[in-house]
Amino acid sequence: MDIRSLSCFLVVAEEFHFRRAAQRLNLTQPSLSQRIRRLEQEIGAELFERDRRHVALTAAGQAFVEPARQAVASAQAAKALALRAARGQAGHLRLGFTVIAFYGILPEAVRLFRTRYRDVEVDLVEMNSPLLEAALLAGEIDLGVVHPPLETPGLGMQSLADQPLVLAVPAGHPLAAKAAVSVCDLADEPFLVAPRVIGPSLYDRIIALFRDAEVSPNIVQEVSPMTTLTGLVATGAGMGFVTAGVATAPRPGVAFRPVEPEPPSVPMAAAWHGSEPSPTARRFLELVGELG
Repeated sequence: MDIRSLSCFLVVAEEFHFRRAAQRLNLTQPSLSQRIRRLEQEIGAELFERDRRHVALTAAGQAFVEPARQAVASAQAAKALALRAARGQAGHLRLGFTVIAFYGILPEAVRLFRTRYRDVEVDLVEMNSPLLEAALLAGEIDLGVVHPPLETPGLGMQSLADQPLVLAVPAGHPLAAKAAVSVCDLADEPFLVAPRVIGPSLYDRIIALFRDAEVSPNIVQEVSPMTTLTGLVATGAGMGFVTAGVATAPRPGVAFRPVEPEPPSVPMAAAWHGSEPSPTARRFLELVGELG
């Protein structure tokens, strides 16, 4: 029982005239009559009493009108929703992100996305970058805001703005009184750093920064995420690099200072599994692009 035939039935039930109904439907009258006859055969009952001058609904036709109308409306709604989903305007977006990513434009992007696409359900999950890559590969998330270079084959990627690094230092430390801190000033200072397994490229570049200044970093603890690192800095456990975004959140007992020479920035990217992002992920990336 196809939707087109149900629509034809409803138009005839409104017009009570096959020729006018055929004109509305852009069909020939014989073609419309054939459709109605096939529908009646499928149902097993006549829907119309008809002769050359008169068309009326039978008892079966009267009973069939409302269910047919609901079926056509449901089919039209299903078609509209499917088209919106294909365009990324409805459906589901499972978005993964690192702590660092949420100290940038991501919260505003999510808020605007939810406002603009109210028919898209957004799930948010926080993980470190390697776990996000694994979640993308397993199909557990649609889009991940990660820190390249990517280690997992089969992932697509769109670069985002890098996050510069600044030094988080205990507020009472003499270095906190300086407008900018030299890498040489960090010699022998207790240093906190994220484990290399979480971001080997960034870790190696930070170590290279010290090496180029002929300084051997005094790493006293590996810690992640950066928000936890700032908490440890507040206790006086040491100092370490955090992104400028994390530094925008005031933390009692912690001062944030630029470093000379400039430390490496944290690369950011949106990643997905496969050749193209899902429709909802593509819409989200468009909005992130609008925000710059």
